[in-house]
Amino acid sequence: MTQKRANIVLFQCQYCLSSAMDQDWVEHSLPENIKLVKVPCSSRIDPLYILNTVQAGAQGIMVCGCMPAKCHFKEGNLHARRTLHEFRNFLNALGYSQERFAFHWMNIDERGLLQTYLADFEEQLLKLDHKPY
Repeated sequence: MTQKRANIVLFQCQYCLSSAMDQDWVEHSLPENIKLVKVPCSSRIDPLYILNTVQAGAQGIMVCGCMPAKCHFKEGNLHARRTLHEFRNFLNALGYSQERFAFHWMNIDERGLLQTYLADFEEQLLKLDHKPY
């Protein structure tokens, strides 16, 4: 019997993963239940993109951006964090649990953390499966 997998949309800043191994995994070995949306900076994620993923049936949304003070666009990641935090509150008011939305700062020197973040997030989503979106 196959285990059920949560549908996740991953918005990833193109600069936050510098490890060739991590990039190769994201681009070629990402599990089928995870859809990748690469952006030039996490600040370029329009809240309407997030809303579209919810409407399309995403069970979880993860945004990965550069660490504070390491953004290629100066403070784009801080802008993204503020905007998406407010939008997450809006989604919660609509009935989409805040636990289904994750934001992670990724240090360009870190290796293999994205896989761990995604696995932990998917496990959390499967536990929430009995709750309404």
